[in-house]
Amino acid sequence: MTPDRLYFSPLLPLWLILVLYAAVLVSALLQYRSCARRLTRGRALTLAVLRLLALVTLVSFCLNPTLLRFEEKKIMPSVAIVIDTGESMGQPGTLAGMSRLDEAKRMLTGPESQLLSRLSERSEVHLYAFGSSLKPLKPENLPGLNVGGERGDMIDALRRLATTNRVVILLSDGNLRWEAKSNPGIPVVTLPVGNASTYKDILVVAVKAPSIAFRGREATIDVAIRSHGYHALAIPVLLKEGSRLITAKSAQLSPDRATTVSFSFTPEEIGQKALSISVPQQAGEAIVANNSAGMLLNVVRDKIRILMVSGTPSVNYRFTRMALKHDPSVDLLSFVILRTPSNILNVPTQEQSLIPFPVDTLFSKELKSFDLLIFDNFRHVPYLSLKHLEAIKEFVRAGGGFAVIGGPNLLDEERFSATPMSDILPVQVIAREPYRRNAPVALRMSRAGGTHPITRAAAESADPAAFWKEMPTLDGINELVVKSSGLVLLESTDTPSLPILIVSSFGAGRTLVLATDYSWKWDMGMVSRGKGNTAFFQFMGAAVRWLTKDPRLDPVQMTLPEKATVGKEVEVMIRSTREEGSARSAASVSLSALKPNGNRVATRLKPTAQAGEYTGSFLPDEEGVYKVRTETATGHVEESLVVANSLQGQDFFPDHEQLARIALSTGGKQVTTPDNLLKEMDGRTKALEQRIVQEKHTPLSAAPLVIAAVLGLLVVEWYCRRRWGLL
Repeated sequence: MTPDRLYFSPLLPLWLILVLYAAVLVSALLQYRSCARRLTRGRALTLAVLRLLALVTLVSFCLNPTLLRFEEKKIMPSVAIVIDTGESMGQPGTLAGMSRLDEAKRMLTGPESQLLSRLSERSEVHLYAFGSSLKPLKPENLPGLNVGGERGDMIDALRRLATTNRVVILLSDGNLRWEAKSNPGIPVVTLPVGNASTYKDILVVAVKAPSIAFRGREATIDVAIRSHGYHALAIPVLLKEGSRLITAKSAQLSPDRATTVSFSFTPEEIGQKALSISVPQQAGEAIVANNSAGMLLNVVRDKIRILMVSGTPSVNYRFTRMALKHDPSVDLLSFVILRTPSNILNVPTQEQSLIPFPVDTLFSKELKSFDLLIFDNFRHVPYLSLKHLEAIKEFVRAGGGFAVIGGPNLLDEERFSATPMSDILPVQVIAREPYRRNAPVALRMSRAGGTHPITRAAAESADPAAFWKEMPTLDGINELVVKSSGLVLLESTDTPSLPILIVSSFGAGRTLVLATDYSWKWDMGMVSRGKGNTAFFQFMGAAVRWLTKDPRLDPVQMTLPEKATVGKEVEVMIRSTREEGSARSAASVSLSALKPNGNRVATRLKPTAQAGEYTGSFLPDEEGVYKVRTETATGHVEESLVVANSLQGQDFFPDHEQLARIALSTGGKQVTTPDNLLKEMDGRTKALEQRIVQEKHTPLSAAPLVIAAVLGLLVVEWYCRRRWGLL
């Protein structure tokens, strides 16, 4: 090292400083001569020397003498110790009774290794906890560190650490997100925890299923199953709907790759199906919660299947059939009664061209395969038995649609009230005059019809009330009384008014009554006015879709997330079509959620800035299928949501190979013991250690000792003068 040295940087010109030195010398000689007259030569010389030394020192300050010293400093490298706190670190570690996180903490602070203190002697250590995010950690908080958070992104964490650290030490089981697309710029030394050789687990890794399946068509579900610690083991894989087993297959487990199992089945009913894939628990499994996976399969119609039975050939039947056949999404099967059982024909059955009405086949066997049943001016008494009517009632209760179109034969007049049909439909027959055809009847839309999709669909963008008021009059109507369960959409302009179009619900199904056999005039009458038959087609299409519960016609739309996990808030988006003139308020909208056991969950709901739009949320605290329901002034909707446990699909196998890849791609190294880690870090810290030489400039004029010496000389001179009688 360069020795210390003294240098000068004069504050005044050098010639002036020399003049000052000469003046000081002259002053000292004059003082000596003055004092020699009154004191001895020795005392006079002492006073002159003291004065000379003090003044020479003061004048020397003008030379600005500065001491230059060189100091060497050693800078230790900054090292980040990252402790993985993901959920997998809560699994058993190598030592009995300890988790992987406990094992990592023991390595850092335990008496055997004391990594933290020994590393602090060699480097500047920064401690971090790494779960779903990277968080600084104080050493005193290390004992209370707990598992929490999902797998974090290691690349993002290393980029943050690289700004202030030179090396990263990672204590983990390898369950991290890592995509080494680019070098993060900092080496990682990995120290694995957990025991891969003793870990046993079987898990459902992934389920690949279509979001929508078609009724009556085969659907395929692919399941990926992975195993650790079980070799050449054949296990059953179960596909269930609730507690009902749909099918099962055997899977041969492979230790090197995931095993794929494919299920094929044909759903027969529409609606949401809560399905689950599961494998039985095996002896010694570390985790059981990941042995199953749930999913929702929406079964929809490929086509809307409609069965229409008409009591007699008529103009109304012709136009109704034409409107239904116009829709490509409709699969229509229609029957027209051309002869009754009471007709006597003197012709052998095998020679008759008219086939008998297949009542028993349709209503005892095939009814469930249809979505909508339509009776058009149909007298059911000669054909349908009580067994058939009960089958129709159960068909509607289970979710089917049922519509009746009026005419002279509608509901068999007073015989209707004594049948199960009376329970389904929202009307009663007026026995005195069940069918009237004496004068044209004009229409008007009811208040309820103003917001209903059936009556609004035909009007398109026009005012629905004005549109229906201008529709052609009806020459024949059925006089009916509406029950409390019915909702009138169209009515006559008579006083009192008579209901024309009535809708209601029964069980899970919907019903419609059109109390006229002259609705065909809504087609031909509009055509004669030059306005085409689009309105009639749209009216019939909307009626069919409402009866078959097409979600696009629901006044309430609810959007749920694709996935939900226990303990994580579920967000719900609600859009509602509000009634005309109604106030926009969250009070008119409700949100409820039911657990799998039927208990309610606390929900929150608030309106957004968009009219008719709301956001809701709830916090599920157990796994299973939740029922989420929204109700507004214009309708309601209910959907299912599968809530999985946090361990579903999680693979907590100690992935030490992942740690080796991280170390290799960053220029680090994987070590297996704390001692090996210390040896590795010794070499790295020495290579990264920096030494700097710092120059320190110390002006002597500001040095306390120099100032004290000057003051000391002046004080001693003053004291001697006083003592020797000069003062």
